[in-house]
Order: sequence, then C-alpha cells, then structure tokens
Amino acid sequence: MEPVLDKATIIRPSYIASVELPPRIGPVNVEDLKADLSDEFSLRNSLDSKEHIQVCLRIRPFTASEKENESQDCVSIQDSTSIILKGPKNSMICRQSEKNIGQMVQRFTFSRVFGPETTQEEFFDGTVKQPVQDFLEGRNRLIFTYGVTNAGKTYTFQGTEADIGILPRTMDMLFKSIHGKLYPDMDFKPLRCRDYIRLTKEQVREEVAVKNSILRLMKEVWQNFLYSALQG
Repeated sequence: MEPVLDKATIIRPSYIASVELPPRIGPVNVEDLKADLSDEFSLRNSLDSKEHIQVCLRIRPFTASEKENESQDCVSIQDSTSIILKGPKNSMICRQSEKNIGQMVQRFTFSRVFGPETTQEEFFDGTVKQPVQDFLEGRNRLIFTYGVTNAGKTYTFQGTEADIGILPRTMDMLFKSIHGKLYPDMDFKPLRCRDYIRLTKEQVREEVAVKNSILRLMKEVWQNFLYSALQG
C-alpha cells in the first residue's frame, strides 16, 4: 500500500517557496557603489585626450612617366598635418569652378602627413613602430591601410630588398623582442586556443616527419610551377 502524502506541504523543485522579507527601515545608502563612468565612455574625451584613432597620409613621388608631363600640383602640403587638393588643370570641374567662382580647393587635416621625400624608415617610425611596441606590452592595436590603385601600397608594405617596407620591419621588431626567449626543443604543441600539450619522443619524431613532408611537397609544387612557367 502506497503512503498517502499531503500535496499541500510538498514544494516542487521547479517552484521557489516565497519568503517574507523583513520591512525596510529607512533609505538604503548606495553612495559607495556609485561610479562616474562618463569619462570612460565618452567618445569625444577619449579621442581628444588619448588619441585612440590616428589617420596618417603618405604622398608618393611622381613616377618617371608622370615627370615627363607637366606637374598638375593637385596636392599641396600645407604643414605636417594638412593638405590642399585642387582639380587637374584640364578637368571639367576645374574649368567650371574657375568660370563661376574661381578655382575650388579643398583642405584636409590628418594626424600626420608624410611627403614624397619620406623614407621607409621614417614612415615606419612615425606610424607603425609605436603601435607594435604597445602590442608587445599587451595592448590591443589595429592598423588599417587604404589606397587606390597605383597609390604605392605594395611599396609601403613590402618595399624592396634594399629598402624594406613596414611589414618586414614589423616582423623584424617582433622577432627581435623574443630573441633569447625561445624554447629550443620541439616537444610542445598548441592545443585549441589557450592550451598546449607536451609530446613524447615518439610524437616529436612524428611531428618532424610531417613538417618535413609538407616542406618537401611545397618545394615540389613550386618547382613544377616554375617549370610550367618557363615552358609556357
């Protein structure tokens, strides 16, 4: 015979029994919990005081073919932070503006302007070096670049063998920062995103064999590509 339970006294697990709270006596003081976060979340204040966003402009020199033609003087550097743009002399907008209200010019301001005489080293030191140093010290940094076709992006990024660009200089700075701190052995392997595992001697040999096979395959693919290009 099953026991008979009083259903009124059973509290189901999905329910919460109500508890009568004691009456509040006077106002609750929360002054010690308040914090003024207006400075932290003020966009204008953060941009003005900390300069979280910087916009730099680099103006490339004329190419050999451009030097043969008459200089249009479309870009004039006013100072280290501003430029003036004018339309080409024979353009429609230039002729219309001169006919109506005179030549129209536009002025733009940047965090810093680098002229055609700027070297790769000067540009790197003035734009990328400090964000890379901040990154090495644990801060988040983002560098975004933009340029129209034939603006000089590849030269600025990669440079030449004699005068390297910002990407090789950045990598050189990163690897120099860990010089003498590298673990010489190969018995550690990354695991997912934030962990690692220690390999046994047998696993190390397997990892070395896999890496060597990948490098050998890449070399064969590159040699076949060069052979096909020369034959074509």
